[in-house]
Amino acid sequence: VDFVNSLIGISVESSKMADLCNRIQLGPARIIPDGQTGEDVLEVTVPPTRSDILHAVDVAEDVGIAHGYNNIVRTVPGTCTVGREQPLNQLGDLLRDEIGRAGYTEVLTHGLCSTADNFTALGRPVTAAVKLSNPANVEYEVVRTTLLPGLLKTLQHNKSMSFAGGFKLFEISDVVLPDSECVVSETVVGARNSRRGCATFTGPSSGFEIIHGLVDRIMTLCEVAPEAGYVASSGSAYKSVYCKEGWEYTIRELRGDGSYFPGRGAEVLLKRPGGDFEP
Repeated sequence: VDFVNSLIGISVESSKMADLCNRIQLGPARIIPDGQTGEDVLEVTVPPTRSDILHAVDVAEDVGIAHGYNNIVRTVPGTCTVGREQPLNQLGDLLRDEIGRAGYTEVLTHGLCSTADNFTALGRPVTAAVKLSNPANVEYEVVRTTLLPGLLKTLQHNKSMSFAGGFKLFEISDVVLPDSECVVSETVVGARNSRRGCATFTGPSSGFEIIHGLVDRIMTLCEVAPEAGYVASSGSAYKSVYCKEGWEYTIRELRGDGSYFPGRGAEVLLKRPGGDFEP
């Protein structure tokens, strides 16, 4: 009862609230005292025709309708807050805009995929992943741990496109990784979301330098400076821009990943203030 009153912003007695529920096809409704707190608890009967009732807030909405929205007294909120976009989402939106300006087409792929697509088809060993206990079909067995399978499937279904000038795709989205220590609302959920970015270039040439250039562009936008040795290997191509102090990056040859041809893969190493380079 207190939850319904606080949510709607009214002060209705328990008996009247039960009567309102009886009038809006949520009856028989009754008031039951809570044995621990002594507060009044509203119990309603949801008929099979009310498939829209899924949560206590749905009952509160119907109580507000029965009470009459015009009868709710307008009040000034007790708190004054200003909403804003989450920093991670804001960064993702800015990167999407800039990558799109570089000629890449954004795609949005499924968060579920098969074990074969997520591991075997990429030449990677099958490791831990969040699995569905009862998947609809073989294509929705696990929650993806990488964005690459979705982009490759997009290429597979768009083979009719012209690749003469190069076909660029990218996606910035979440993957789900097993994590036995991740806690949400005081509950160990066993998994966590990780925001990732993935881009592909398909054309008559290998295009390694194109993806390499995209990595440099993203790091420049994030104000991360290239390591001195990395700059020296670039000759006069590098132009100094403002970067955050202590943040650096470099690349090295990627080894042991069957997704890429030997010698044609690289991994990005990031150095945080006071730390060492890490993948």
